[in-house]
Amino acid sequence: MSENYQRPDRSARKCKYGWFDKWDRLINGALSLVGTPKIELAPGELAMDPHIHTLFSHCSITQPQDAIIRAVKIGLGAVCVMDHNSIKGALDAERCAQDLKARGIIPEDFLVIPGIEINSDRGHIGAMFLREDIPMELTPAEALQAIHDAGGIAVAVHPYHSTGIGDAVFDAPFDAVEVECGSVFGSALVSKNSALTSDPRLENCAKFGSSDAHYIRAIGACYTILTLDEPTLEGVRNAIIERKSRAVSTQPYLKMRKLLGGVRKLR
Repeated sequence: MSENYQRPDRSARKCKYGWFDKWDRLINGALSLVGTPKIELAPGELAMDPHIHTLFSHCSITQPQDAIIRAVKIGLGAVCVMDHNSIKGALDAERCAQDLKARGIIPEDFLVIPGIEINSDRGHIGAMFLREDIPMELTPAEALQAIHDAGGIAVAVHPYHSTGIGDAVFDAPFDAVEVECGSVFGSALVSKNSALTSDPRLENCAKFGSSDAHYIRAIGACYTILTLDEPTLEGVRNAIIERKSRAVSTQPYLKMRKLLGGVRKLR
């Protein structure tokens, strides 16, 4: 490891539960059984997972370095780190990526987009291209104003997940909406999220697929294909604003959804 980046130690973890280490191994083991995402792209396309978590979230113990290396391995060209209510994980992941590039471990053109997932008074809202925290418990309209004022892109993350904002997705000018999400398994919720793809009220939103990965092997379970002019942060931003995106759900996620879709808690 270079002197410019130090891998976060255990004291940096937001999750303080000792049992979570075994739980993490169990879930990653189960995910390994359903396979690895296969990402296929045409020229001029980039695969992005716009919503992943690291150990700077209370519900993940994934090291930024491991997440980035995994993303590169499965064929992603970009990830957005959206830890819960803290920009620390995204900024750490940026430094980590720079270190990995300097050591020749990942490609120079791999992108880490800084972001955050915040608690509004209606549910979770994502923000991309931010370098600062956003206050919690704002209304969706107030949260979007704060995100836009800070130069960010506002994302309605998993609207019909139990922690999503539900129908409030229609009440504020989101830039993007997750229509396929790797943390949503119940068939009714999957259908409600997917239906947003063609909802005319969201015609001005880019449509995302994302993993919402809290475990390393969940990264890329769902992802977004962007058509863009250049694989840069500015190119990604422009592609999102211009709605040159489409959501993809992978076979491993579809297998897991079939297995878990009947679990009452996940409906």
